[in-house]
Amino acid sequence: MADRDTPEELTLEQAIGRVLRQERLDRGLKQIEVAVATNFGVRSIRTMEHGNQSMTIRSLDALAMFYDLPIEQVIIRAKQLRRDAQ
Repeated sequence: MADRDTPEELTLEQAIGRVLRQERLDRGLKQIEVAVATNFGVRSIRTMEHGNQSMTIRSLDALAMFYDLPIEQVIIRAKQLRRDAQ
């Protein structure tokens, strides 16, 4: 458990999830719309966006392609979020 005065470190999974969630919100999409378009379940989209588990490279690639982003850009943005959170 983290000390209340120090923020918990943002995991890579959480950072990637935040990037993906922001892309969805920026496009005005609901999780159900992303799920249908990518053949993922809504629960999977939710889990990935919250960073509750590691996603496969195939899952990350599918979502990056859906958002028309290079997968490298997702990772770069996630790493920047982690640096900003420190």
